[in-house]
Amino acid sequence: MQSGTVQNTSGSSATNTAKTTVAKNTLDKDSFLKLLVAQLQHQDPTTAQDPNQMVQQMATFSSLEAQQNTNTLLASIQTQNSALYQAQSADLIGKKIQITSNKVTLADGTATIGVNMASLGNATLTIKNSNGAVVATLGPGALAAGDSTLYWNGKDAQGNQLPDGNYTVSVSAKSTSGDAIVASTTTSAVVTAVSFVDNEVKVTAGGQQYSLTNITRISS
Repeated sequence: MQSGTVQNTSGSSATNTAKTTVAKNTLDKDSFLKLLVAQLQHQDPTTAQDPNQMVQQMATFSSLEAQQNTNTLLASIQTQNSALYQAQSADLIGKKIQITSNKVTLADGTATIGVNMASLGNATLTIKNSNGAVVATLGPGALAAGDSTLYWNGKDAQGNQLPDGNYTVSVSAKSTSGDAIVASTTTSAVVTAVSFVDNEVKVTAGGQQYSLTNITRISS
């Protein structure tokens, strides 16, 4: 019986690491230049490349490089503007702001609710607790166009005092002829902090966080 030996095949030829090539979806200026050089190296000497095509390709390369330089410059300007914008937003701390919001905070048994009406009409406010259940209804009552301030005594429809905390409020408004009127609820609070989240500036006021787009008025 012939016996054989097992040879170790873990030599250098077996340990060559395969290189992974990742395809790119975009053609940058370096790739474009490599293609142009490769084209010149492999062209047929008997059928030299058309000079007009060469000029067009060089013009394309120049345009690509200029566009990439412009994009880099715009990105730098955007970063600088963002930093300046954030620095200016810090001045909001300590200012009183009016915010478009459906949130209302009941504190010491009372709450202030702002309403903005597109025109004169009758408004009805519906207040819900954190579970989404309706706990109180204010109105309907006549409100003038623009901003108005309403006060809620924190009581439900049966006259029971509700616990302090956060509630939500919605408004529906109609004209004297019964047509719907655009209306929104607002709240006012003092800004206590400014945050920068995902390239967006947000302010903290009244214990809640709001985007700058929600601010409708700023006062000292």
